[in-house]
Amino acid sequence: MALVLYGRKDSINVQKVLWLLTELGTEFDVIEKGGAFGGLEDEDFKAMSPFGRVPVLRDGDFTLPESNAILRYLAQTQPGGDAFYPNDPQTRAKIDSWMDFGSMSLYPDFMKTFSMVVRTPPKERKMNVLAMSTRRVQMECLKIGQALGDKPWIMGESITLADIATGVYMYRFWSLPVITRQRQGRVESWTARLTERPAYQQVVATDYRHMFPSAAAHH
Repeated sequence: MALVLYGRKDSINVQKVLWLLTELGTEFDVIEKGGAFGGLEDEDFKAMSPFGRVPVLRDGDFTLPESNAILRYLAQTQPGGDAFYPNDPQTRAKIDSWMDFGSMSLYPDFMKTFSMVVRTPPKERKMNVLAMSTRRVQMECLKIGQALGDKPWIMGESITLADIATGVYMYRFWSLPVITRQRQGRVESWTARLTERPAYQQVVATDYRHMFPSAAAHH
């Protein structure tokens, strides 16, 4: 039975899961929920997701909400997943800490920045708030740059869930109009390596102009 992923494809947390599924070549179906698709208040959805958010994964009779939990589950159950989440407890613990960093440190200020540019009409943008959240995202990116050093990926020579849980934000952050960014060579090179991956191109590095309040709101 194919896996089923519930969530809209332009949600960054759904993209995280879609990216791993695509990397693994796993067969799956998508049922779009949330945003314009609605459905988050449906009783059957609430039964699968007590948190009322996407994504949710269904594997037979088993359902699982929360993107990082889904990433770990897929890495432990799907062929090829151990490359992204090696079995060594200490390696896993370090990957887990990067996944927490993505959700707790990167995500809040990234979403503040993204929402202020993409979901807010230009006249309503608070440019001082936008500048501050952008600066905070870049401060968090510096930590990724320090961890990368001269390595291609956060954990070393191979891409892992650490890169997926943090790298999912990079395409949108480095391509957003309006904001002013400082150059960050290591992070930009890492983002370029991510973007070269077919799964990243297919799932993450996608056009998000439809999310702007009007066609005139970007560029």
